[in-house]
Amino acid sequence: MANRTIKKPRPEPSTFRWFFGHVFGLLRRHGATIVIWSVAGWSVHEVALVFIAYAGKALVADLTLKILASVSIVWSLSLTLSGVSITLYFRERMLHRRTRERLTARVTELELKIDPKRTSSLLTPQGTTRKGDE
Repeated sequence: MANRTIKKPRPEPSTFRWFFGHVFGLLRRHGATIVIWSVAGWSVHEVALVFIAYAGKALVADLTLKILASVSIVWSLSLTLSGVSITLYFRERMLHRRTRERLTARVTELELKIDPKRTSSLLTPQGTTRKGDE
């Protein structure tokens, strides 16, 4: 018969340790969301302070603020979309190269089974040309 040992129950953690363990667990789980919403709230607060500072000023200041805000929003959006597009392009290119590299060995093996005299195209496993061919 197998040797059975009786396991002792773990002692309960102290209230201090339990409380801060849960607090830090929640921070670890939801930290990024907290940071994002905190920055968004701070930004709204700063915009509100700007509007308070410009309240009751001349029409020229309001008009200038509106023009600058619309230009900066358009500029920010175009830069953001360009950055996202470029990032997605490079990510897709990397994933495509990894896929080609993963499938190259099998394709080469199958081609040699069909025609053992086949010569190589001398492409790299990623499907790119060699350094000397560029």
